[in-house]
Amino acid sequence: MSLKLVIGPANAAKAGTALGAFRARLRHDPWLVVPTAADVAHYERELTQDGPRRGGRVATFSGFVREVAQRAGYAARVVAPLQRERVVAEAIASARLQALAPIAGTRGFLHAAGAFTAELERTLLTPQRLTAAVRALPDAPPTLHEVAAIYDRYARGLERLGRVDAELFAWRALDALRARKEVWGDTPVVFYGFDDFTTLERDAIETLSRVVGAEVTVSLTYEPGRAAFAGRARTFAELSQIATEVQELPALDDWYDEAGRAPLHALERGLFEPAAARDAEAGDAVRLLVAGGERAEIELVAATVLELLGDGVPGEEIAVVLRTPARSASLVEQVFGAYAIPHTLDWRVPLAHTALGRGLLALARCALLPADARPADLLAYLRTPGRLQRLELADRLELTVRRRALLSMEEARRAWEEARGGWPLRELDRLRGAAADGPAALLGALAREARTLFVAPHRGQARVLDAAEEADARALSALLRALEELGELAAAEPRRAAELLEPEALLAALGELEVSLGATAREGAVLVADPLAIRARRFDTVIVCGLQEGEFPRPAHPEPFLSDDVRRELNAVAGLRLPLREDALADERYLFYATASRPRRRLILSCRDADEDGNPALPSFFVDDVRALLRELPERHRPLSAVTWPLDAAPTDAERERAEALAAPRELPHPIGSLSEAATALLRQREVLSAGALERYARCPVRWFVESELQPERFEPDPEAMARGSCIHSVLERTLARVSWPIAVAELPAIEQVVREVVAEEASAFTLGRGAAAQAAAAHEIAADVLRLLAHEAEAEAGGAFRPAELELRFGMGDESALPALELTSAEPGDAAGGAPAEPLRLRGVIDRVDLDGAGRALVRDYKSGRRQPSWPVAKWASEDQLQVALYMVAVRELMGRQPAGGVYQPLRGEDLRARGVVRDDVNAGDLVVDTDRRSQEELEQELSAASERACQLAAQLRAGKLAPSPDTCGFGGCAYPGICRVVDQ
Repeated sequence: MSLKLVIGPANAAKAGTALGAFRARLRHDPWLVVPTAADVAHYERELTQDGPRRGGRVATFSGFVREVAQRAGYAARVVAPLQRERVVAEAIASARLQALAPIAGTRGFLHAAGAFTAELERTLLTPQRLTAAVRALPDAPPTLHEVAAIYDRYARGLERLGRVDAELFAWRALDALRARKEVWGDTPVVFYGFDDFTTLERDAIETLSRVVGAEVTVSLTYEPGRAAFAGRARTFAELSQIATEVQELPALDDWYDEAGRAPLHALERGLFEPAAARDAEAGDAVRLLVAGGERAEIELVAATVLELLGDGVPGEEIAVVLRTPARSASLVEQVFGAYAIPHTLDWRVPLAHTALGRGLLALARCALLPADARPADLLAYLRTPGRLQRLELADRLELTVRRRALLSMEEARRAWEEARGGWPLRELDRLRGAAADGPAALLGALAREARTLFVAPHRGQARVLDAAEEADARALSALLRALEELGELAAAEPRRAAELLEPEALLAALGELEVSLGATAREGAVLVADPLAIRARRFDTVIVCGLQEGEFPRPAHPEPFLSDDVRRELNAVAGLRLPLREDALADERYLFYATASRPRRRLILSCRDADEDGNPALPSFFVDDVRALLRELPERHRPLSAVTWPLDAAPTDAERERAEALAAPRELPHPIGSLSEAATALLRQREVLSAGALERYARCPVRWFVESELQPERFEPDPEAMARGSCIHSVLERTLARVSWPIAVAELPAIEQVVREVVAEEASAFTLGRGAAAQAAAAHEIAADVLRLLAHEAEAEAGGAFRPAELELRFGMGDESALPALELTSAEPGDAAGGAPAEPLRLRGVIDRVDLDGAGRALVRDYKSGRRQPSWPVAKWASEDQLQVALYMVAVRELMGRQPAGGVYQPLRGEDLRARGVVRDDVNAGDLVVDTDRRSQEELEQELSAASERACQLAAQLRAGKLAPSPDTCGFGGCAYPGICRVVDQ
C-alpha cells in the first residue's frame, strides 16, 4: 500500500506521529518495531498510560521477524551463539588458508570472522556472489579469496547442520513472505527509534511496503543539510526512493521544561553548525563536570546524581551515558554501590571473571590440559566458594607451591595429596575419564561439576542469594545453556564432535561466555547505558560521561577483512552494496547529537583533565562544540589530588567522615617501644646467642626482632641469592675436603671435574631458580664461581703459608660434633638493666673455614656470595658493628687454643676476589688482603677486645628487650618493616 517516511530533527514530534499512526490502526492489530528490549518495555508502558489498549504489538526487529516467519510458514532452527562460533571455527579450519594462516588460529581472528559473516548476511550477500565478485576483481589479493572461502565454508557448515543463524533466519523469513505476501494481510507496521537501518532491515521495510502492500510508517531522525546528520544521509536517500510519502516535521521546543528550553533548544539547533549564533545562556540547563582521573569522574557524576535525587528528580528520569559502558562498568558498580545509588546497568562479564566460572574452568584445565595447567589453576579451583570449608588449606598449598617453586599442576596436586592423604582430588580423574568416553560424556560431566560447585556453599541453607551469589547463579545458567547447545552440536555432527569440541578451544569458548550481572530495570533506578540505548526515549536529566579524545568520539576501527577501498572496488565491479565505514566521525557526531537532545530539563557533560597518573588528558572536542554555542558554561572540578570531598559537599555519610578525618589533627602512630616484661623474660631464657643475630640487632633492633623472634613465614621460596649462598657453601665444603693443598694450576682441570660432580649432587637440594632451565643455569654459575675462587688461590698463592684445616666449624650448637659455646664477659661493672653484674654472653656459630700455618696460627675465612660491603675492612668494623669474623677469631682462640693470625670476608663473586678484613703484619698470608687491612698483633688484639665488649653490650640490650628503631641502617632501601616500626611516619 504505502511507505510513509517521517523525518525531522530531535524533538520534532516524530514520536507523536509514529505512535499516532500506531494508535489510529489498533483495530488492525499493528506492530510497533523499536531498537531495544528496553524500548519495548518503555513504549508498552507509554501506550497503556491512557488505559489498556486493544490490539497491537511492540517488539524489537528480531521479535518482528519471528512473526513474519510464523505468518509466512517458515521454520528453521537457529544456532545459538556458541554453536555459531564452533561453526565459524570449523569453517576457518577447513578453508585451507595460506596468507591468513599465521593469524587464523587466534581467538581475535575467530571473533572477527564471526562478525564479518554476520555483516555479509545483513547485507544480503550470498557466498556465491561474494566469490564471483572477488574473482571478477582484477589482481585480488590472496587474502580476499581466503575470506570468501571462509564465508562459503561457513554457509556450508550451517547447511550441513540443517540450521541457520539469526541473520539468515530473518533473510529467509522475508523471502518466504515475498513468496506468500497475502499472509500478512492489512497489518500496519511502524518503525520508530532507529537512527539507521541495515540492508536487511531496509529489505524488510521495502518488502512490507512494496511487495506485501502493508501500510508502513518509518520515523527517522534526519534534517537535510545539517552536519549532525551527515552520517545518515545515505539511509535517508535509500528510504526516500521507496517512500510514497515523506513528511518533514519542523523543529519544536515544546518538549523542554521552561527552565531549560532556551539553552537546550539552542544546542539542538546549532550543534556542529559552523554559522550557529552564540546567544544562549547555559544557566543551570547545561553544565560541565571536570575531574582528574576516571574514578574521580565517576565519583563526581555519582555526587551529581545524588543531588538530583535529593532535589526530587525520579531515578528513572536520569540517564548516565557512556560511549562504551563495558569499559567502565566495574568502576560504576563500585562507586554507585558505595554511594547507594539505585541503578540499572546492562553489565556483562566473561564467565571466567565470575567465581563459579573461574573455578570450573580451572578444574577443567587441570583435568583436560594437565601439561598446560599451572599450580594457579589448581588453587583457583580449590578456592571456589564452597569447595573448601577451611580456605587456609588452599593457602597452605599455595605456600608450599611458592616455597618449593612448583611450576606444574601435577606437582601441586601431588603436594596437596601428600599433605592431605585422605583427600585425593578425584574430580580431576572423573573429568579425564569422561573426556575419554567422548564429547557427550565430557559435556555432561562439566555440567555436573558446575552444579556441584554452585550448590556447595548453599547446601541446606535455603536462603535468598546476595548479589555475588546471584552472579554465580547467572553464570551457572549461562554455562548449562552453553553446554546443552554444544551437546546438540555434537549430536548433530557425531563424526566431527571431537574436532569441534577440542578441549583447549572448548575452554576458551566457555571462558568468554557472557554473563549478565546488571540489575533489571526498576522504578527509581538511574539508567546507565550507551547512546544507542536512549536514542528513542526522553529523560529529565542526561549526564554524558567520558567525553575524552579516543573515547567519545570513538576512533574508527578498520574492518580487518575488507577495507573501504576494497569494498568500493567490489561494489563497482560486481554491483554489491557493501556498506562503507569511512566516516566514523559523522556517526559519532550523530550519537552525541542524539544524546544531547534527550533531556527535557538538564544536560550535564563530564570529562577529565588528567589520567590516574597525573598525565594531562584531552577532553573531547565535542565539549568545545557545546562551549561554542552557549555562553558561560558552568563548570565543577574535582582534581586528582582530592582524596576526600569538602565537608560542605560530601555526598554520603562515609565521605563526610573521611573529610572530617582529613580535617582533624593528624595522629601519628607511636614508634615501637621496648618489649614488655613478659617478652623480655623469654629473651633472658635464651642461653646462647649467635654472632649473626648480634650484628642484625646492632644494625636495627626492630628488624632483628621481626626476623629472628617473630619469624614470619615466607610466602615465597628463599631468595635465590640466599639459596645460592647456601648451595655454594655446601659445594665449597665438600670440594675443599677432596682436594690437596696447595693447589697447583696444573691440577685445576681435575678439580673442575670434582666441582661439577659436587654441584650436580648439591644443586638438586636447593631452589636456585624457577624452572629447569633457570635451575641449570644457576648450578652452572655456582660451579664457575667455585672454580674461579680455586683458580685465584692457585695462581696468586692467596693463602700464603696457610692451608685449610677446618671446614664448617660449629660451636655452641648443642650437639656432640660441635665445640662448646664461646663465653664472653663484659669488662664494664654492670649491664644495661641497671647496675647488676653482667651475665656472661654465650655465643654459637658456624665458621666457614679455618686455615692454619706451620706455626699453628689460625686464619678465619667467612665466605660471602653477595656483593662486596664497605664494612668488611677492619677499619670499618667498630663504626659499622661488623662483629662476626672478630668473634669467630675469639672463638678459635678460646675454644681451639689457636692464636688468631687474622680473619677475613672472602667474596665469591665479582671482579676482585681479594678478601677484606684483618691479617697480622708478621704472618705470611700471601696477597690474601690489601695492605691497608694489615695490623700488628697488638692492634689485632685490641680489635678482638673491642668486638667482645661490643657483643656483650648488645647482648645486654637485647636481653633487656630494648627495640630502638634504626631506619638508616635497617636495609638498603631504608626501613624494612615500616608497618611494625612506625618510626618512618614521624
